[in-house]
Amino acid sequence: MHTSQEEAGRGWAARAAEALRRNGYKLTPQRLKILEILERRYKRHPSFKELLEAVKAEMPTISTSTLYSFLLTLEKLGLIRLFSWEGETRVEVDVKPHINVLHPRSAEIIDIYDEEIARLIEEKLRQHGIKGRLAMINAIVYPEHQ
Repeated sequence: MHTSQEEAGRGWAARAAEALRRNGYKLTPQRLKILEILERRYKRHPSFKELLEAVKAEMPTISTSTLYSFLLTLEKLGLIRLFSWEGETRVEVDVKPHINVLHPRSAEIIDIYDEEIARLIEEKLRQHGIKGRLAMINAIVYPEHQ
């Protein structure tokens, strides 16, 4: 049975909460709300601003610094990745190796999962003396001129 990436996102908040608990972090109402909203926006690569607006809509007293510091904690634990796109910090909830294809005209970000491409990139990196596993690549694609 093949599971879609959207289905893989379901349950992410519970898994993240468990990882936080295991690492000694308290699960405050603010943190739980952020996890819930991140799970709902799993495939959207929300910007920090979009995420802050969504969280404040449901929990108006949350501060910008609370959200930012919690995102840094999630990144430190390997639960999310942060990246910059068009001057904004974006949140990547899916930390499995993949390529983000960034389309500048539509501002759309599409995830591509291809183990063969990942292996080729890792091989090229090793040839340049860089050891490690591929986490995420951001590729900007400009449409062809017609």
